[in-house]
Amino acid sequence: MQRRSLLALATTCLATPQLARAQAGTIRMIVPFAPGGASDTTARIIQPGLAAGLGRTIVIENRAGASGSIGTRLLVQAPTDGSVIGITNTSPTGIVPLAMTPKPYDGDTDFTHIAMVADTPTVMLLPGNSRFSTFAQVVEAARARPAGVTYGSSGAGGMQHLQGEMLAKLAGGTWVHVPYRGTGPGLQATISGEVDCFLTPLAGTTGAIEAGQVKAIAVSTAEPFAALPGVPTYRALGLPDLTVSSWTGISGPRGMPAPIVAEMHAAMQKVLAEPDTERRLIAAGLYPLGRTVSSAEYQQVHADFARVWGAVVREARITID
Repeated sequence: MQRRSLLALATTCLATPQLARAQAGTIRMIVPFAPGGASDTTARIIQPGLAAGLGRTIVIENRAGASGSIGTRLLVQAPTDGSVIGITNTSPTGIVPLAMTPKPYDGDTDFTHIAMVADTPTVMLLPGNSRFSTFAQVVEAARARPAGVTYGSSGAGGMQHLQGEMLAKLAGGTWVHVPYRGTGPGLQATISGEVDCFLTPLAGTTGAIEAGQVKAIAVSTAEPFAALPGVPTYRALGLPDLTVSSWTGISGPRGMPAPIVAEMHAAMQKVLAEPDTERRLIAAGLYPLGRTVSSAEYQQVHADFARVWGAVVREARITID
Protein backbone atom coordinates (compact mmCIF):
# COMPACT_ATOMS: atom_id res chain seq x y z
CA MET A 1 0.00 0.00 0.00
CA GLN A 2 2.79 2.39 0.92
CA ARG A 3 4.61 1.65 -2.36
CA ARG A 4 1.46 2.33 -4.38
CA SER A 5 0.93 5.62 -2.54
CA LEU A 6 4.49 6.70 -3.26
CA LEU A 7 4.08 5.84 -6.96
CA ALA A 8 0.86 7.84 -7.11
CA LEU A 9 2.55 10.78 -5.42
CA ALA A 10 5.46 10.60 -7.86
CA THR A 11 3.06 10.58 -10.84
CA THR A 12 1.25 13.62 -9.43
CA CYS A 13 4.53 15.45 -8.96
CA LEU A 14 5.54 14.78 -12.57
CA ALA A 15 2.27 16.27 -13.81
CA THR A 16 2.33 19.22 -11.43
CA PRO A 17 4.99 21.42 -13.13
CA GLN A 18 3.02 21.69 -16.37
CA LEU A 19 -0.23 22.51 -14.56
CA ALA A 20 1.60 24.90 -12.26
CA ARG A 21 2.96 26.82 -15.24
CA ALA A 22 -0.64 27.30 -16.36
CA GLN A 23 -1.28 29.17 -13.13
CA ALA A 24 1.63 31.61 -13.24
CA GLY A 25 3.49 33.82 -15.66
CA THR A 26 2.50 35.66 -18.80
CA ILE A 27 0.23 34.28 -21.52
CA ARG A 28 1.01 35.21 -25.13
CA MET A 29 -2.14 35.67 -27.21
CA ILE A 30 -1.17 35.38 -30.87
CA VAL A 31 -3.28 37.39 -33.32
CA PRO A 32 -2.45 36.15 -36.83
CA PHE A 33 -3.40 39.43 -38.51
CA ALA A 34 -2.37 43.08 -38.39
CA PRO A 35 -3.82 45.47 -35.79
CA GLY A 36 -7.23 46.92 -36.56
CA GLY A 37 -9.08 43.92 -37.98
CA ALA A 38 -11.70 41.54 -36.58
CA SER A 39 -9.19 39.20 -34.93
CA ASP A 40 -7.26 42.02 -33.30
CA THR A 41 -10.47 43.71 -32.16
CA THR A 42 -11.69 40.46 -30.60
CA ALA A 43 -8.41 39.97 -28.75
CA ARG A 44 -8.42 43.48 -27.29
CA ILE A 45 -12.03 43.20 -26.12
CA ILE A 46 -11.61 39.88 -24.29
CA GLN A 47 -8.03 40.41 -23.05
CA PRO A 48 -8.74 42.34 -19.81
CA GLY A 49 -11.52 40.08 -18.57
CA LEU A 50 -9.73 36.87 -19.50
CA ALA A 51 -6.55 38.06 -17.79
CA ALA A 52 -8.52 38.92 -14.65
CA GLY A 53 -10.31 35.57 -14.68
CA LEU A 54 -7.08 33.62 -15.01
CA GLY A 55 -5.11 35.88 -12.69
CA ARG A 56 -2.38 36.29 -15.29
CA THR A 57 -0.99 38.91 -17.63
CA ILE A 58 -1.99 38.43 -21.27
CA VAL A 59 0.19 40.04 -23.94
CA ILE A 60 -1.24 40.37 -27.46
CA GLU A 61 1.23 39.55 -30.22
CA ASN A 62 0.27 40.45 -33.81
CA ARG A 63 1.98 38.08 -36.28
CA ALA A 64 0.43 38.82 -39.67
CA GLY A 65 1.06 37.30 -43.07
CA ALA A 66 0.07 34.50 -45.48
CA SER A 67 -3.66 34.71 -44.69
CA GLY A 68 -2.99 34.27 -41.01
CA SER A 69 -0.96 31.07 -41.40
CA ILE A 70 2.31 32.58 -40.09
CA GLY A 71 0.91 33.40 -36.67
CA THR A 72 -1.25 30.30 -36.60
CA ARG A 73 1.72 28.05 -37.33
CA LEU A 74 3.42 29.57 -34.26
CA LEU A 75 0.36 28.56 -32.25
CA VAL A 76 0.58 24.98 -33.53
CA GLN A 77 4.23 24.82 -32.45
CA ALA A 78 3.66 26.41 -29.03
CA PRO A 79 4.02 24.66 -25.66
CA THR A 80 0.86 22.92 -24.45
CA ASP A 81 1.06 24.34 -20.91
CA GLY A 82 -1.36 27.24 -21.51
CA SER A 83 1.36 29.86 -21.88
CA VAL A 84 0.40 30.49 -25.52
CA ILE A 85 -3.11 30.79 -26.96
CA GLY A 86 -4.30 32.44 -30.14
CA ILE A 87 -7.22 33.94 -31.97
CA THR A 88 -8.58 31.46 -34.51
CA ASN A 89 -11.15 32.19 -37.17
CA THR A 90 -12.56 31.22 -40.52
CA SER A 91 -9.48 32.13 -42.56
CA PRO A 92 -6.38 30.72 -40.83
CA THR A 93 -7.89 27.59 -39.28
CA GLY A 94 -10.78 27.09 -41.73
CA ILE A 95 -9.69 27.94 -45.27
CA VAL A 96 -5.88 27.91 -45.11
CA PRO A 97 -5.64 24.16 -44.42
CA LEU A 98 -7.90 23.56 -47.43
CA ALA A 99 -6.15 25.90 -49.88
CA MET A 100 -2.44 26.06 -49.00
CA THR A 101 0.08 23.65 -50.48
CA PRO A 102 1.81 22.06 -48.73
CA LYS A 103 -0.83 21.95 -46.01
CA PRO A 104 0.68 23.85 -43.04
CA TYR A 105 -1.54 22.25 -40.40
CA ASP A 106 -4.95 20.64 -39.94
CA GLY A 107 -7.57 23.07 -38.66
CA ASP A 108 -9.35 20.29 -36.81
CA THR A 109 -6.68 17.99 -35.38
CA ASP A 110 -3.67 20.27 -34.80
CA PHE A 111 -5.38 22.52 -32.25
CA THR A 112 -7.15 22.52 -28.93
CA HIS A 113 -10.12 24.75 -29.68
CA ILE A 114 -11.05 26.37 -26.37
CA ALA A 115 -13.99 28.73 -26.88
CA MET A 116 -15.95 30.38 -29.67
CA VAL A 117 -16.41 34.09 -29.07
CA ALA A 118 -18.58 35.57 -31.82
CA ASP A 119 -19.23 35.74 -35.50
CA THR A 120 -19.50 38.66 -37.87
CA PRO A 121 -21.20 39.22 -41.23
CA THR A 122 -19.22 40.35 -44.22
CA VAL A 123 -19.90 43.63 -46.02
CA MET A 124 -19.01 45.16 -49.35
CA LEU A 125 -17.56 48.62 -48.84
CA LEU A 126 -16.87 51.41 -51.31
CA PRO A 127 -14.52 54.36 -50.80
CA GLY A 128 -16.40 57.33 -49.38
CA ASN A 129 -15.82 59.30 -52.59
CA SER A 130 -16.52 56.39 -54.97
CA ARG A 131 -18.31 57.14 -58.23
CA PHE A 132 -20.45 54.08 -57.43
CA SER A 133 -23.25 54.19 -54.91
CA THR A 134 -25.00 50.82 -55.30
CA PHE A 135 -24.10 47.17 -55.67
CA ALA A 136 -25.78 47.08 -59.09
CA GLN A 137 -23.46 49.83 -60.37
CA VAL A 138 -20.38 47.89 -59.26
CA VAL A 139 -21.64 44.73 -61.01
CA GLU A 140 -22.39 46.73 -64.15
CA ALA A 141 -18.85 48.13 -64.16
CA ALA A 142 -17.38 44.65 -63.70
CA ARG A 143 -19.29 43.49 -66.77
CA ALA A 144 -18.68 46.59 -68.90
CA ARG A 145 -15.09 47.65 -68.21
CA PRO A 146 -12.36 45.81 -70.11
CA ALA A 147 -10.32 45.66 -66.91
CA GLY A 148 -13.34 44.97 -64.68
CA VAL A 149 -13.28 46.17 -61.05
CA THR A 150 -10.85 45.57 -58.22
CA TYR A 151 -11.92 44.21 -54.86
CA GLY A 152 -9.76 44.09 -51.77
CA SER A 153 -9.80 41.49 -49.02
CA SER A 154 -7.89 40.88 -45.80
CA GLY A 155 -5.75 38.23 -47.43
CA ALA A 156 -5.51 35.61 -50.18
CA GLY A 157 -7.53 32.55 -49.27
CA GLY A 158 -9.68 34.29 -46.66
CA MET A 159 -13.45 33.95 -46.44
CA GLN A 160 -13.89 37.21 -48.31
CA HIS A 161 -11.58 36.06 -51.11
CA LEU A 162 -13.68 32.92 -51.39
CA GLN A 163 -16.79 35.08 -51.36
CA GLY A 164 -15.32 37.28 -54.10
CA GLU A 165 -14.63 34.28 -56.32
CA MET A 166 -18.21 33.13 -55.79
CA LEU A 167 -19.46 36.65 -56.55
CA ALA A 168 -17.54 36.68 -59.84
CA LYS A 169 -19.06 33.33 -60.78
CA LEU A 170 -22.61 34.38 -59.93
CA ALA A 171 -22.62 38.02 -61.10
CA GLY A 172 -20.33 37.71 -64.11
CA GLY A 173 -17.80 40.23 -65.36
CA THR A 174 -14.19 40.65 -64.30
CA TRP A 175 -13.33 40.92 -60.58
CA VAL A 176 -9.64 41.43 -59.81
CA HIS A 177 -8.63 40.35 -56.31
CA VAL A 178 -6.24 42.59 -54.33
CA PRO A 179 -5.18 40.93 -51.04
CA TYR A 180 -4.01 42.94 -48.04
CA ARG A 181 -2.31 41.94 -44.79
CA GLY A 182 -5.45 42.16 -42.68
CA THR A 183 -8.65 44.20 -42.43
CA GLY A 184 -6.87 47.33 -41.13
CA PRO A 185 -4.52 47.80 -44.11
CA GLY A 186 -7.29 46.86 -46.55
CA LEU A 187 -9.67 49.36 -45.01
CA GLN A 188 -7.09 52.15 -45.27
CA ALA A 189 -6.47 51.24 -48.91
CA THR A 190 -10.20 51.42 -49.58
CA ILE A 191 -10.54 54.79 -47.87
CA SER A 192 -7.76 56.13 -50.11
CA GLY A 193 -9.43 54.75 -53.25
CA GLU A 194 -6.77 52.15 -53.98
CA VAL A 195 -9.47 49.56 -54.84
CA ASP A 196 -13.00 49.86 -56.21
CA CYS A 197 -14.52 47.93 -53.33
CA PHE A 198 -13.60 45.91 -50.26
CA LEU A 199 -15.07 42.61 -49.05
CA THR A 200 -14.47 42.40 -45.31
CA PRO A 201 -15.89 41.28 -41.99
CA LEU A 202 -17.97 44.09 -40.51
CA ALA A 203 -15.85 43.99 -37.35
CA GLY A 204 -13.22 46.70 -37.35
CA THR A 205 -14.98 48.79 -40.03
CA THR A 206 -17.96 50.31 -38.20
CA GLY A 207 -16.10 53.50 -37.23
CA ALA A 208 -15.09 54.19 -40.83
CA ILE A 209 -18.66 53.55 -42.00
CA GLU A 210 -20.12 55.91 -39.42
CA ALA A 211 -17.55 58.58 -40.33
CA GLY A 212 -18.47 58.35 -44.02
CA GLN A 213 -14.97 57.25 -45.02
CA VAL A 214 -16.47 54.18 -46.67
CA LYS A 215 -19.98 53.21 -47.82
CA ALA A 216 -21.57 49.82 -47.10
CA ILE A 217 -23.60 48.59 -50.10
CA ALA A 218 -24.24 44.91 -49.31
CA VAL A 219 -24.23 42.67 -46.22
CA SER A 220 -24.09 38.89 -45.94
CA THR A 221 -26.75 38.36 -43.26
CA ALA A 222 -29.88 36.38 -44.11
CA GLU A 223 -32.17 39.21 -43.01
CA PRO A 224 -31.79 43.03 -43.07
CA PHE A 225 -29.17 44.02 -40.54
CA ALA A 226 -30.20 46.52 -37.84
CA ALA A 227 -26.68 47.92 -37.49
CA LEU A 228 -26.64 48.81 -41.21
CA PRO A 229 -30.04 50.36 -41.92
CA GLY A 230 -30.87 50.58 -45.60
CA VAL A 231 -28.04 48.27 -46.69
CA PRO A 232 -29.44 45.37 -48.76
CA THR A 233 -28.56 41.75 -48.10
CA TYR A 234 -27.02 39.63 -50.83
CA ARG A 235 -30.16 37.52 -50.62
CA ALA A 236 -32.29 40.58 -51.45
CA LEU A 237 -29.89 41.34 -54.32
CA GLY A 238 -30.55 37.90 -55.78
CA LEU A 239 -27.34 36.22 -54.53
CA PRO A 240 -28.37 34.01 -51.57
CA ASP A 241 -25.22 31.87 -51.88
CA LEU A 242 -23.24 34.83 -50.50
CA THR A 243 -25.07 34.63 -47.16
CA VAL A 244 -22.06 33.76 -44.97
CA SER A 245 -20.41 34.88 -41.74
CA SER A 246 -16.97 34.61 -40.19
CA TRP A 247 -16.53 33.02 -36.77
CA THR A 248 -13.86 33.89 -34.22
CA GLY A 249 -12.63 32.14 -31.08
CA ILE A 250 -9.58 31.24 -29.02
CA SER A 251 -7.52 28.08 -29.33
CA GLY A 252 -4.26 26.53 -28.24
CA PRO A 253 -1.94 23.87 -29.62
CA ARG A 254 -3.01 20.24 -29.77
CA GLY A 255 -2.59 18.33 -26.53
CA MET A 256 -3.37 20.99 -23.92
CA PRO A 257 -4.24 19.31 -20.60
CA ALA A 258 -7.97 19.13 -19.92
CA PRO A 259 -7.77 21.07 -16.60
CA ILE A 260 -6.10 24.02 -18.34
CA VAL A 261 -8.69 23.98 -21.14
CA ALA A 262 -11.52 23.82 -18.62
CA GLU A 263 -10.08 26.73 -16.65
CA MET A 264 -9.69 28.89 -19.76
CA HIS A 265 -13.15 28.00 -21.03
CA ALA A 266 -14.71 28.87 -17.67
CA ALA A 267 -12.89 32.22 -17.66
CA MET A 268 -14.16 32.92 -21.19
CA GLN A 269 -17.72 32.08 -20.11
CA LYS A 270 -17.51 34.81 -17.48
CA VAL A 271 -16.04 37.31 -19.95
CA LEU A 272 -18.76 36.65 -22.53
CA ALA A 273 -21.50 36.91 -19.88
CA GLU A 274 -20.50 40.47 -19.01
CA PRO A 275 -22.88 43.08 -20.52
CA ASP A 276 -19.94 45.37 -21.29
CA THR A 277 -18.26 42.64 -23.34
CA GLU A 278 -21.43 42.10 -25.34
CA ARG A 279 -21.83 45.84 -25.88
CA ARG A 280 -18.25 46.26 -27.10
CA LEU A 281 -18.43 43.23 -29.39
CA ILE A 282 -21.64 44.45 -31.02
CA ALA A 283 -20.29 48.00 -31.37
CA ALA A 284 -17.30 46.56 -33.22
CA GLY A 285 -19.47 44.49 -35.58
CA LEU A 286 -18.85 41.18 -33.75
CA TYR A 287 -21.96 39.34 -32.67
CA PRO A 288 -22.10 37.15 -29.55
CA LEU A 289 -23.66 33.76 -30.15
CA GLY A 290 -26.36 34.09 -27.50
CA ARG A 291 -25.08 31.06 -25.60
CA THR A 292 -21.80 29.55 -24.51
CA VAL A 293 -20.27 27.27 -27.12
CA SER A 294 -18.37 24.38 -25.52
CA SER A 295 -14.81 23.47 -26.44
CA ALA A 296 -16.12 20.31 -28.11
CA GLU A 297 -18.61 22.32 -30.17
CA TYR A 298 -15.94 24.75 -31.32
CA GLN A 299 -13.81 21.76 -32.28
CA GLN A 300 -16.76 20.46 -34.32
CA VAL A 301 -17.14 23.82 -36.10
CA HIS A 302 -13.70 23.26 -37.63
CA ALA A 303 -14.45 19.69 -38.63
CA ASP A 304 -17.72 20.74 -40.28
CA PHE A 305 -16.10 23.67 -42.07
CA ALA A 306 -13.54 21.40 -43.72
CA ARG A 307 -16.28 19.03 -44.83
CA VAL A 308 -18.63 21.70 -46.25
CA TRP A 309 -16.20 24.26 -47.70
CA GLY A 310 -13.48 21.95 -49.00
CA ALA A 311 -15.49 21.32 -52.15
CA VAL A 312 -16.11 25.06 -52.65
CA VAL A 313 -12.39 25.85 -52.35
CA ARG A 314 -11.57 23.17 -54.92
CA GLU A 315 -14.28 24.31 -57.34
CA ALA A 316 -13.18 27.96 -57.11
CA ARG A 317 -9.54 26.80 -57.41
CA ILE A 318 -8.48 29.02 -54.54
CA THR A 319 -4.88 28.44 -53.62
CA ILE A 320 -2.63 30.09 -51.07
CA ASP A 321 1.10 30.18 -51.66
